[in-house]
This record gives sequence, C-alpha cells and structure tokens, in this order.
Amino acid sequence: MILLGKLGKPHGVKGYLYFHYYGDDVNNLDSYDSFQTEDGLNLKLEKKFEKSDRLIIKFESFNDRNSIENLRNKDIYILEADMPELDPGEYYLYQLEGLAVHNLQGVNLGKVDGILGTKSNEVLVVESTTASIDDKQRLIPYLKPQVVKNIELEESVIIVDWPEDF
Repeated sequence: MILLGKLGKPHGVKGYLYFHYYGDDVNNLDSYDSFQTEDGLNLKLEKKFEKSDRLIIKFESFNDRNSIENLRNKDIYILEADMPELDPGEYYLYQLEGLAVHNLQGVNLGKVDGILGTKSNEVLVVESTTASIDDKQRLIPYLKPQVVKNIELEESVIIVDWPEDF
C-alpha cells in the first residue's frame, strides 16, 4: 500500500476532516476509486475542498462528526495497483525507498529509509548499512539536478552530489 497522507481533526459537524496530503496535486485524489486506513477500512471520497491552504475531505457514509471521530490521525493509503502507470524513465518517490545511495566518488552513503516532505522540497532519509562508509544517518535534499544526479531503479542506486563527511 502507498501512503497518501494523514487525516486530521474533524471540520464542522457534517463528516468532514482535515487531510494532510503528501502528494503534489490534490486533484489526483479524484482518480482513485478507494482509499484504505492502516487497519483495513475501505473509504470512498465524496467531496474535497481547500480552505486557507488546508485540504478538507469527506468520505461516503460518514455524515456527522461522531462517525468520523475514529478516523482522526489515521494514515490513508491506496493500493499500488491503483497508481497511474508512468512513462519509461519516470518513477514515484516511494520507489526510491530501499535504494542504495552513492556519491559521485562512488562512496556508499547508505540506503533510502524514507522521504520527508518539506515546504520547499522532499528530503531523502538515508540510513547507514553494513556496506556504507559509516554509521551516520543523512538527510539529503531531493533536488534534481543539483544534488540528485541520477536514479537507476534497475540497479537499485541513487547517485548524489553529496560529501561523505556531511
């Protein structure tokens, strides 16, 4: 399953919730047939709108504040099979997790353990492995082409312009 975001507190009394969406374009939510919570609850999007730069959503069959209270702070997922197919050479950020990270000098810095979303850009969380140069965790900005030089999904490696001592 692919993590899309996290539900927040209820908005009003008619079954709406704040939603912290991790994607780029909230209109992509309309292309998914259903969503799942981490405990397997299946949800269908009924409405969505933005208010003061915050996304507010409503799921079918949830029509009052009491019915959605159990959804507060739940992570929302979609199935990988529901993701739109990409053109050759394109990839989703979640596909970078688990890839080795090497700098331009060929030094193994670790592997991608997660991706943080910030207001300006995503950040690769690179954890050390037995094959990496040291035991450091690194936070490497996902900036193409300045920092991230090449992503080789077939070889399971990301090439970055990043010093080994940082």
